[in-house]
Amino acid sequence: MRTVAARLCMALAFAFALAGCSNSNKIEAIYQLSAVSSPPAPGGTTAQILVPEPRALEALNSNKIAVKPTAITLSYYPSVALEDSAPKVLQRMLLDTFQNTGRVKAVGLPGQSLLINYQVVTEVRAFQAETYEADRARVEVAVKLLDDSNGRVISDRIFTAVVPMSGDSAEAAAVGINEAAQRLAADVVAWTLTTI
Repeated sequence: MRTVAARLCMALAFAFALAGCSNSNKIEAIYQLSAVSSPPAPGGTTAQILVPEPRALEALNSNKIAVKPTAITLSYYPSVALEDSAPKVLQRMLLDTFQNTGRVKAVGLPGQSLLINYQVVTEVRAFQAETYEADRARVEVAVKLLDDSNGRVISDRIFTAVVPMSGDSAEAAAVGINEAAQRLAADVVAWTLTTI
């Protein structure tokens, strides 16, 4: 009888421990990043532009907010998240930035049946807060401008935006990453419009 009772107590203790673990993974805040509403844009184009989902290594292909406490360590803030994975968030910011210029005939995502002239193909190299040496947010993206008619790369460039953060909290990281991503998206859009 004592053995059964002991086993029952152990099972209950294990269940409570699991419940505690699941609560520690609970998302308490979701941060929504947004594009600049009126980005500066030199020139304009009648071309139709496709913005595919950016590629990223697995560590950045997540909705967790990444932070680098050292130059070679990547971690995540607990209990907070972006509204989608970092590549999809960046894709949306690029699309919105193109649209917000008012200087593009059409811009869209894969599957929207546009007659595409150019693709803005991207790979995320950094999308994170950094708390070593100084508190800052960094977004870095490799971009290729592709002629959709023949698959030729017209031009390619690496864009980097680094902005200071007000501290090392998750809130400060989200604000900093948002500002860095806004700057980078505006730079990519301006470069695209002057290149095509």
